[in-house]
Amino acid sequence: MKKYKTEFKLEVVQSFLAGEGGGKLLARRWSVPEEKVRTWVSHYRLHGIDGLRPKRSTYSAQFKLQVLSHQDREQLSSRQVAAIYDIRNPNQVVVWRRNLDQGRLQAIANEKEERPKMKLEGRCAALSNKVAADAVQSLREENERLRAEVAYLKKLQALIRSKRSAAPKKRI
Repeated sequence: MKKYKTEFKLEVVQSFLAGEGGGKLLARRWSVPEEKVRTWVSHYRLHGIDGLRPKRSTYSAQFKLQVLSHQDREQLSSRQVAAIYDIRNPNQVVVWRRNLDQGRLQAIANEKEERPKMKLEGRCAALSNKVAADAVQSLREENERLRAEVAYLKKLQALIRSKRSAAPKKRI
């Protein structure tokens, strides 16, 4: 994948905004894909020059879900929602959507959260997170066991009541 300098992107965007041609014409003139021209223009319109600068970032699972729900709610394309949320690669939204549809988005988020950090403080935090996760899991299992026990006792009481009501009453 070819990298483009910010100055070059700005020049292409300014050509587009000055009305020197549409996306297709400018793509041919500048020898770039038409999709890039459209993406640069939408990023520039929403975020200014910062929208054209390189950006390296990781996104939380909550952010990914927020982007995807906004896309669904507003019926936006991947390029449009990427421009709104300043995601430089619109295809990343497509990947998130595919992962969500296949049920892998939560698994990816949990995997990254549980991965221990290289720093000592990170390891302690990861261990405490794991201990907390184990405690939550044991509480859930105990809760499930207690619910089953209550349901069993309720059924037993109902059975006893039904037998008492079905038994013939003795006359005195």
